[in-house]
Amino acid sequence: MVTTRPDTRQILVVEDDKATTELVLTLLHKAGFDTSTLSSGGKVLERMTASSPDLILLDLDLTDTNGMDVLRKVRERSFVPMIVISGINKDHDKVHALEAGADDYLGKPFSPEELIARIQALLRRVEWTPQPETRLVINQLELDILQRQARVRGKKLDLTPVEYGLLITLMRSAGDVVSHDELLRSVWGENYEGDYSVLRVNISRLRQKLEDNPRRPAYILTVPGAGYQMSGGR
Repeated sequence: MVTTRPDTRQILVVEDDKATTELVLTLLHKAGFDTSTLSSGGKVLERMTASSPDLILLDLDLTDTNGMDVLRKVRERSFVPMIVISGINKDHDKVHALEAGADDYLGKPFSPEELIARIQALLRRVEWTPQPETRLVINQLELDILQRQARVRGKKLDLTPVEYGLLITLMRSAGDVVSHDELLRSVWGENYEGDYSVLRVNISRLRQKLEDNPRRPAYILTVPGAGYQMSGGR
């Protein structure tokens, strides 16, 4: 544990490989983050209760438990930002992790610069509140920006930071087509251009929460070959 400024963000690193843990901790400390570590996936929920981390780095290749099970259990309980790191760097594994609730997926080996950039981008997404709007309304969908809270037909939507970022970006451009790369830059950052699987999975997750029928969306429309468009709903 490293103590820095009182406002330093705390990152929980769940990794059972000592060499990788030491590398990640060194990188995080140099970047000014406060850290804690776990080598057991079975203790993540207990640690979350005790320390309330601002972000979790979760290795899927844990020896004591299935990393995907840990991911799902955390997401059932909390919308804390989560970045999965894994030596299994295949598209279908990435998609499965995103569908289970991860905000991002980083394959091993990774560059130090990319790891820190992705952490910072996700934390900025949590903190970011656009101005000057305080409230956006499209038909029965309402977004209270000051409270960072969305409701549709009066029902509260429990959104992850990434889902919130997608929703506010699309709502602010309602009626216009927002390209895939524009959404990636706005929500994730410049390093994500072309990473369409991340975008596709998170749009799907957002539709599951927002739409009456996600297969026939009324709000978030797909514009083939171009991007997505926020319509007026029904």
